[in-house]
Amino acid sequence: MRRSALFSVTASALLASMLVSCSSTTMMSHWTDPEMSGKKLGTVLVIGVAKNDGRRRIFEDSFVKTLKSAKVQALASYPMLPKADQISEETVAPIVKDRGINQVIVTRLVDRQKVQEYVPPSVTTTYAPAYPSYYYGGWYGYYNTSYATVVTPGYTYETEYATLETNVYDVATGKLVWSGVTSTEISQSVERHVAELVNVLASYMKQDKII
Repeated sequence: MRRSALFSVTASALLASMLVSCSSTTMMSHWTDPEMSGKKLGTVLVIGVAKNDGRRRIFEDSFVKTLKSAKVQALASYPMLPKADQISEETVAPIVKDRGINQVIVTRLVDRQKVQEYVPPSVTTTYAPAYPSYYYGGWYGYYNTSYATVVTPGYTYETEYATLETNVYDVATGKLVWSGVTSTEISQSVERHVAELVNVLASYMKQDKII
């Protein structure tokens, strides 16, 4: 029974690692308050800082769903504060009190940049099938057509990256208790990027044992 439980834990950790490694989002750095050792998040309020209301809702809904799957009570902020310019310490405080919020999670964009990368030229030699020599008009024809060299010229491509910071604040003390900085390669739909981002965040929160 113990071996079975150990295998289950190991397999879960391996699966989480594989999911993160296949993601377009990378955790650049993360930190946990030492005083959080042995403690888990309680009821959390998720706030996504975004100018686009639709993207904010997608992010908050996805993060709340992921946290709930990890048995964390979580609420999105947009139903109570639908406009980004409504979010302030004064407007969040009553929600925190009425809903019994223990921690507030805030995710915001801190940088967005385009990076140019150069792929050098490559040379590939391909070999033709070995047919009888008379197919090529003698031995030289056979030799000359038995291989071909393909040269691929070098080229430059541009990739866009978004850097986001996710902070977890404890309501009772006002202290920062967890922080993570992620980098996401922008190449897919918003929904796909958000799903990968929240999975990476949740994976590291589990690793740091706060969920």
